[in-house]
Amino acid sequence: MKSLGFTESEATIYLTSLEMGPASVQDIAKKAKVSRVTTYAVIESLTERGLMSSVEKGKKRLFVAESPERLVSFVTARVKEMETTLKEVQSSIDELKMIQRGEKPVVKMFEGPEALNACQKDVIFTKPKMIDEFFNMDTFRAAYSLENGSDYENEIKKFKPKTRSYFVVKGPEPNKFTSSVEFIKIPSEVGLDFTGGIVAYGNKVALSRVSRKQIAVIIESEEIANTVKALFDYIDFLRKK
Repeated sequence: MKSLGFTESEATIYLTSLEMGPASVQDIAKKAKVSRVTTYAVIESLTERGLMSSVEKGKKRLFVAESPERLVSFVTARVKEMETTLKEVQSSIDELKMIQRGEKPVVKMFEGPEALNACQKDVIFTKPKMIDEFFNMDTFRAAYSLENGSDYENEIKKFKPKTRSYFVVKGPEPNKFTSSVEFIKIPSEVGLDFTGGIVAYGNKVALSRVSRKQIAVIIESEEIANTVKALFDYIDFLRKK
C-alpha cells in the first residue's frame, strides 16, 4: 500500500479495519495504535478513495474496510490517471524546453490609470543600461500627471541608463532631465498619427495605449527585445546618415 502512495497511517488503519470488520473509530484507533484524531482523518481520506465505508448499527456509526478487490480498482484508476499525466507531460516537452532556454516570452498586461505606472516600476526594477522609447508626448501628458513623470525621472537619475527617446509632440518639448537622455523630436511633416508608445529595455518591451482606456503590455523576451532595439538602431542610422 505504501508503494501506491498511501501513508503508514492509512495502510495501518485500512489493514486493521479489514481484519476487524465493522468497528467504531475508537476501537480502530486503539487496535491500530493511532490517535483518534488521525484515525478520523484517515477514514475520511480512505472513504473518499472508495476503500472504506460506514454502516449504522443501532445508534452507533461503524466503519469498515472495503474488500481487497477495491485496491485493484484503485490501482487501475491511478494507472489511467498517470497515463493521462504522462501524455500531458509529453505534449508539453517542447514548451517546457522553450521555458528552460528562456525562449518562451512572458507577457503581462495592465489596464487603467496604473498601466503606465506598472511599466515605469518595471523599468526601475530592471535597471537597464539602455532604454529606447517611441511615443506620443501629447497623449501621455493628457493621460498622466506631471507628478507621476517626476517620480519616474528621479528614480531614473539614480542609475542613469543611456536613453534614446523618439517622440511626436505639438505642445512643449520635454526637459532633458539627465545627460544620458537623448530626446529626438520626430518632424511634424512626417505625419505620424498614433497615441501609444513603445519602450525597449533590458530583455523586455513595453507597449502601451493611452487613449480611451489605458492598456500596457510588458513582453519579456530576449529575441523580441533585440528585434525592437535593432529597429531603433536602424532609425538612428538613417537619422545620422
